[in-house]
Amino acid sequence: MMRESNLRRIVEVSMKRETGRKDIGIMTVRQALELPEVPSLEYSHPELNSRSDGRFLTRDQLEAYARCA
Repeated sequence: MMRESNLRRIVEVSMKRETGRKDIGIMTVRQALELPEVPSLEYSHPELNSRSDGRFLTRDQLEAYARCA
């Protein structure tokens, strides 16, 4: 079961490419998980400023975060 409070958090979604990263947009965790499953999509951590240090979550990691109690 997903936690509603975690689904409302904000993430930045980007696509990893050979030429670098293409920003897709800023959205809630819920909206990010509603996107099609594309392996090259990456998500900033909802509780960290991970964009600045280059750390991103995979879709599986974002789903796990949304389930956290």
